[in-house]
Amino acid sequence: MARRLNCRSALLLAFSFCVAAGLVACAPGSVYEQHQSAVLAYESGADARAEALYQGLARAAPNDPETWLRLGNLYARSNRPDKAADAYERGLLLAPGDARLWYNLGIIRQRQAHASFIQAHQFIDDADPLQVRTKAMIERLAPAVAEAAPAAEK
Repeated sequence: MARRLNCRSALLLAFSFCVAAGLVACAPGSVYEQHQSAVLAYESGADARAEALYQGLARAAPNDPETWLRLGNLYARSNRPDKAADAYERGLLLAPGDARLWYNLGIIRQRQAHASFIQAHQFIDDADPLQVRTKAMIERLAPAVAEAAPAAEK
């Protein structure tokens, strides 16, 4: 409980500093309120609303890696791997040591690789030696893709 209060106090202090510095407006519809709404929508599974709110946050405060993590997760949930990868990479520019962003980017890239091998396999003749190698890659990646899920945000 004490740690929770310390974290809240630190966040409130940081937010107050941003308001004082003119970085955040404290009016209705402020970035802070938008962030709170985005978190609630995300956690309740209202993905379309959460995505719209996080996109707005990304425009208003583009230097928050947590926003990019959540946007990436929303894109991954809705089967938009290229947008998910872009969001994770954007987050990594801001927080290169965030293991969650690296992990989630790896999951997305693994899914993309699996889909690419499946697509390639459809265009390969049975007599082509690449057919066997492509099939092996599909089989090798399939269990990992099926089990893999993006890392939690917290």
